[in-house]
Amino acid sequence: MKNISKKQPFEKEINGRRMRYCIKYNVRVNREGTYAYKEYDNPNFNGPLNIHTRTDGFKYLNTKSHGEIPLDETVAICFKPMPQDGKKYILIHKDGNLGNCHAANLEWKQVPKFSPTDTKRKLDNGLKVRVDGTVYNMRKKLRVVTSVGDADTDRSCVAVEPYVCYDRKNMYKSMEERHSMMDNLMAEAEFVEGDKSMLRRPKVLHKDQNYLNFNSSNLKWVEEDSQEYQDYMKKKREDMDALTIKGNPGHPNPLMKF
Repeated sequence: MKNISKKQPFEKEINGRRMRYCIKYNVRVNREGTYAYKEYDNPNFNGPLNIHTRTDGFKYLNTKSHGEIPLDETVAICFKPMPQDGKKYILIHKDGNLGNCHAANLEWKQVPKFSPTDTKRKLDNGLKVRVDGTVYNMRKKLRVVTSVGDADTDRSCVAVEPYVCYDRKNMYKSMEERHSMMDNLMAEAEFVEGDKSMLRRPKVLHKDQNYLNFNSSNLKWVEEDSQEYQDYMKKKREDMDALTIKGNPGHPNPLMKF
């Protein structure tokens, strides 16, 4: 029997079930992870595949062309693809039941890049970030920029999202200034508490509502629409407005509100 060679439609109905095609293993599965199907050049050989179960509950398919095929991975490829962002991920079952291969129960969890005991971590951009929220470039501690001037509006101080500046060579071998947001650096260094892969729209929350406190003990992942994050953002906007007002004494409209 020859495996089917022509291009397959990604999704179609088979035996009353909506099935998706997994190109990696050349089989079809349903969202529930309860039915698998294989097609051949000769449709007379088409048919469902047996789902085997190990003693620990792990389920797999078995074909001559690919051998043992993990059912959970096949379902995830079809219904919850792994993020393609260059990071490493492992597939987990949310409820801990290896036999539950429903797409809703599967999640790609990022594999930590750093040891949890590392108090300073070097990022891909060459910066070193410490657990207390300080950032170094070539052993030099970088100043966190919290405000800038705005000559167009005659303001000497405008609060901005905190960032650090550093120089790097560009493609033309000349030095250019680059900026990195502090929250992003702490997140990349894995100094933010929690697992953002389990959230729909993860955001970094400062627990004490001080947006300038970047100590790792003060940071955690939360949902963007959570009440605690909305409260934090409200306080953050108020604090940034206060900084802008304080930095522009005598200005008739420091917040430029009309």
